[in-house]
Amino acid sequence: MSTTVTVNRRGAERVRERHCWVYRSDVTDAASARAGEIVLVKGPRGSTLGRALYSTRSQIALRFISFDDCEIDRRFWEDRLTAAERLRGEVVRETTAFRLVYGESDLLPSLIIDRFDDCFV
Repeated sequence: MSTTVTVNRRGAERVRERHCWVYRSDVTDAASARAGEIVLVKGPRGSTLGRALYSTRSQIALRFISFDDCEIDRRFWEDRLTAAERLRGEVVRETTAFRLVYGESDLLPSLIIDRFDDCFV
């Protein structure tokens, strides 16, 4: 069972508008959440808002990886990386150097992967 973090109305509205971050000031209950944990995020009336990485230190307490209650398993990460690769394949042509994954824009917060020919960094 996932740890649940609850956000206030303002935080829930921002998430429904697809903002990837929720600030600490909008978190109302995170008592059992640990740093770096993937948590289930709920609104003030118990509605599920998605899944996010939880930070105990940053003012950005929640960084969303999904706007629904999906299972976060190996397949989830593979699908997310494949989607990023597919998107770049549609817009990046005739180069061997480009940003393959760009954090929140790919719903992979804090992760950046650059490709330089056959080297990924």
